Formats: sequence, C-alpha cells, structure tokens
Amino acid sequence: MLEIIQIISLTQGLFLLSVLLVKQESYKRVNFILLLGSIIALLLNIIGDDDFNLFFSNVNWYFFQSPLIITLFFLLIKYHNSKQDKFQFRDLLYFIPYVFFITLQIIDDINGLGKNIWLITGEVLAGVTLLVYLGYTIFDIIKNKKERWMLFFIVPYALLNLIDEISFIITKDHDYFSFLETYGIIGVSAILLYIILFKLVVSPKSILPKADTKAYKASSLSKSKAEVYKREFLTLMDKEKPYTNSNITVNQVAQKMGIPRQYLSEVLNVYLKSNFQDYMNKYRAEEFAECLKDDKFKNYSIMGIANEVGFKSKSSFNTTFKKIYGVTPSEFKKTLSSVV
Repeated sequence: MLEIIQIISLTQGLFLLSVLLVKQESYKRVNFILLLGSIIALLLNIIGDDDFNLFFSNVNWYFFQSPLIITLFFLLIKYHNSKQDKFQFRDLLYFIPYVFFITLQIIDDINGLGKNIWLITGEVLAGVTLLVYLGYTIFDIIKNKKERWMLFFIVPYALLNLIDEISFIITKDHDYFSFLETYGIIGVSAILLYIILFKLVVSPKSILPKADTKAYKASSLSKSKAEVYKREFLTLMDKEKPYTNSNITVNQVAQKMGIPRQYLSEVLNVYLKSNFQDYMNKYRAEEFAECLKDDKFKNYSIMGIANEVGFKSKSSFNTTFKKIYGVTPSEFKKTLSSVV
C-alpha cells in the first residue's frame, strides 16, 4: 500500500514540477525557487524513506528528511507574506539546524555513536528548533490571514514531528513510532502535493505571487533601448517563428537577439505586459488560425496542427485559443468551413 502511495505521489509531483517550470517566468523568482526546492525535497523524502526506499534498499536519504522540508517551507511562507523580491543571504542562517542535523547523522554513520549523549542532545536541539520553525509558520499564516489552506498540511506535519520528537526524547529512538515516517509523514506530504497542484490550476496566485514589474525599476535598461529590443523581438517572432519550437526558452531567444536574459524578461513584462510563455502561446494560437486557412494542412487533425505550431499540451492549447478567439479550436474551424 505504501509503495502505491509513493508511486502516485512521484507521478503527481513530477507533473506539478513540469507545470511550474513551464510557467516559471510568471512568478517571483525567490518564491518560485523556494517552492521548487520544497517540492523536490518532499518528493525525495517520499520515495527515499530510510526503511521503504522506492528504488534502493538499505540506503539512508537523511539529506532529504524533515529538517530540509521544514526549513524550505518556513522560508517559503516567510517570503510569501513579505514584499521581498530577492533572497536575503542572511536567511541562509535558518539552514543551520538542518546542517547541524546532517552533520550529526554523518558522524553517527562514520563512528557509530548510537546512543551517545552528545548526539542525542544535538538531535533534540535541532528537532526543537525545527518545531519552532513550524510553530512560527502556523502563527504567520494565521496572523496574515493568507493562504490558510496551507494549514491543512502544516498542522498535521507539525503534530507528527512533535510526536516523533517527544518519543525520541523518551525512548532515544526515532523509529519507535515507525508508521509516523511512513504512512504519516509520507501520506501528509502526498496530500500536500495534490493540494498544491489543485491550487495551481484554480488559484495560481495563492501558490506563487506574480512577478512584479516594479522589480525592474532599478534596471539599467533605458526606455529607448527597451523599445529597440521590443521591435527586434517582434521582428524575430514574425520572421523566424521561434515559437514553433515547443521547447523554446527565454534564454534561447535572448541569445538569438544577443541580449541578456533579464533584459528580454523586462521587455516582455513591462513593455509588452506579458510573460514569455503566454506570449509564445499567443503567437502559436494565431499561427494555428492561419494554418487552418492553408491547404497544406487540410488533412491535418486539430492537434496535429497545434503540434506543428508549437503546442505540446492539448489543455494549454484549448485554454489559450479560447482566451484569444472566444471559441474553441474546433468551433473556430467550423466557422471557416461555413464561410467556404
């Protein structure tokens, strides 16, 4: 049963990562990186449980256990409720309990300290600090009255870690309630991945704030230069049609133009009021509409043409097209047929 939960979690986690990566230009960078790190840590923890590793037996993946997940999620909520656009290097200090915990684990593995009093004391101190992180995270969510859905994950996760810490203090054994790290923490983590995926679809701003164009106010890019890059970008789109490559990235387009990536992102966000992925999809939808009028594509299916113009996902194609033209691709095709 646990293996089934792990496989389902891995599948939905990988899908969630792909959705995030496709839309990464839309989000504030620091929030995006912290959420990405949290999800990756969760996934590695789910599939790499010490006693139930999905791929390897007798392998200790303690690098991706609760201390890393708790720290990343704590910082994710901290930045979610702040107006900071860049990661503050002083916040790396929050990883000290995690590094301390990992160091103790490595020492134990090398020297076999077992029930050594210093090791136990160190683990307790690290565990208590991480519980403080969880408590503050819960307080921060309630205080700011934002994204309270996160409490459905944080509260059970905090309780499971609290029980685990108390049992360790009493028994000197983290495996006394072994089900906590298997069905407990893994189950709660799997539910969180599903909730994030659901929220990312119905309410994306509740997961990640959008990139703020104010972030470019200190940019060295002048308005006159930006207008030049804007014209060059639009010319490139019309002549070379890079959007027909479904895997095209903002870095690749910036390289074609011979400008820094951040300049192109600024041109898109500030001067074209869009993000890279949405702009690519806009051109793809318009190209699709033109292809429908071309006899060359008369024997192509709708998705066949969509793939030709750069769409990889049917859902993304249908959503984008209807947003621009007000009808579905098949309805649009019928209107062309009736005109003929």
